[in-house]
Amino acid sequence: MKDTTMKKTIRIIGFLLGLIILTGVLSLFFKEQDGLKVYDSLSVHVKTADIKAEPDQSLQILFYGDSECYASFSPNDLYSEFGYTSYGCGTAAQKICDTYAILNENLKTQSPDIIVLETNCLFRSLKEKEGTPDPVMDLLTDRVPVIAYHSRWKELARKSLPKKREENRRKNKGFVVREGVNPYNGTTKYMNKTDKAKKIDEDILEYLDQIKALCDKNDITLLLVSAPAPKNWNYEKHNGVADWASSHEVDYMDLNLEDGIKINWKKDSKDGGDHLNLKGARKVTKFMGEYFRDTYGLTAEE
Repeated sequence: MKDTTMKKTIRIIGFLLGLIILTGVLSLFFKEQDGLKVYDSLSVHVKTADIKAEPDQSLQILFYGDSECYASFSPNDLYSEFGYTSYGCGTAAQKICDTYAILNENLKTQSPDIIVLETNCLFRSLKEKEGTPDPVMDLLTDRVPVIAYHSRWKELARKSLPKKREENRRKNKGFVVREGVNPYNGTTKYMNKTDKAKKIDEDILEYLDQIKALCDKNDITLLLVSAPAPKNWNYEKHNGVADWASSHEVDYMDLNLEDGIKINWKKDSKDGGDHLNLKGARKVTKFMGEYFRDTYGLTAEE
């Protein structure tokens, strides 16, 4: 009887030790980038790998942000019309800590002239991780990275298997092609002027300051851009971004206020005013190309 109990105890201890070792090994795979805090390690890994696959020192412009970024700026159109080399580093629901981690890694192989940060991510809270409002789980995810990303195994497998998807992403330089039309049916005058400003969280501002410092250190122009998006943008957010940009001497373009783009919300939206479709993105991309040329004197890559 004692031998049986001892054997069970040894098996349990052996199992727990094996689990601890396995967790440690997996945590190395899911670890934060160079000690930086990231909330979406998989997306950070995908985007850093994409840029490493590009020839070193070959990109003039890098775009960052959430889905508004990868739906609005088309690097291939920017190249075909203006000769500018660029890549979209936007990821779904990208948070500013992920932006900083991707940028920090990208600058190891690229020396862009311009960094474009789409501003919707500045209002994506870092207070808690998505799906983990429990402070105990938050603590565990900070200490044991594999726990933070345990729910992403299926996503990892899904993104690892289809080579066609990876080929399309790299062929389009990070831009997501969406040709469907779902009109925005609200008022086209959604940018109602106000003196109110939506406050950007302090922890987000800390990362924004670090991004600016990284750009300054590497002699890169930082440009904040708000993509056309009546479903999630307004004048209070505009004022919040404009206040920071003005106080830090950073250029800021709110494309929601630019009539020259000529967005037609009946034809240029993919999903009711949240994201642009291909036609809308091409209008934005052309406008941006002209801005790079006229404001910064950017010339085509030889």
